[in-house]
Amino acid sequence: MAARICLVDDDENVRHALEALFRSRRLRISTYDDPLRFLSIWKTSELRDVPAVIVMDVRMPGLSGLETFRAMKSYGLPDHNVVMFLSGHGDIPLAVEAMKYGASDFLEKPFAGNSLVDRVLNNAERAESVFQSSQRLHQSLAQLSERELTVAAMVSRGMTNRSIAEELHLSVRTVEVHRARVFEKLDVRNAVELQAFSHLLPSGKPLCG
Repeated sequence: MAARICLVDDDENVRHALEALFRSRRLRISTYDDPLRFLSIWKTSELRDVPAVIVMDVRMPGLSGLETFRAMKSYGLPDHNVVMFLSGHGDIPLAVEAMKYGASDFLEKPFAGNSLVDRVLNNAERAESVFQSSQRLHQSLAQLSERELTVAAMVSRGMTNRSIAEELHLSVRTVEVHRARVFEKLDVRNAVELQAFSHLLPSGKPLCG
């Protein structure tokens, strides 16, 4: 799946220039002149569910790029939505702050157009790779029964077989069987490798019985 490319910039000249540049490279880009409008669309559309590169100007009226980015993070920004920033010289400290907050990249204005496209494409590949990896993880987890999901979550939290057995009111041997099946279905060798799935496993108190 090719990553979506979105540009959020209040400068009409920048939007038109970059649209033309991306078209010249046979790439599609959606543009937005208002960060609040973009945020509203992003929250309610399928954009969050697909790989995407979002290029934002740092300084915009109403809502800055950094404020927009923080809002996206607060709503749950998926790893396959990659955010880049465009910054003027005076905005570099803000861009650096955005990088510390989790942004992928920033370019200082004025920038070479083809350099921007190349960096967007690099980030698009990253977004696609992360998305495909996440899809594979979800497909692997779909193989587990509800009990195996519970055991997997507890193992990923560092619990021993005995402590899991006590909490679930099961025998240690039964827990060992569930654990072995989890490792086999997810193709992991130990609890450390299971950590790759930890953010997708249930985090609530496990069911007993």
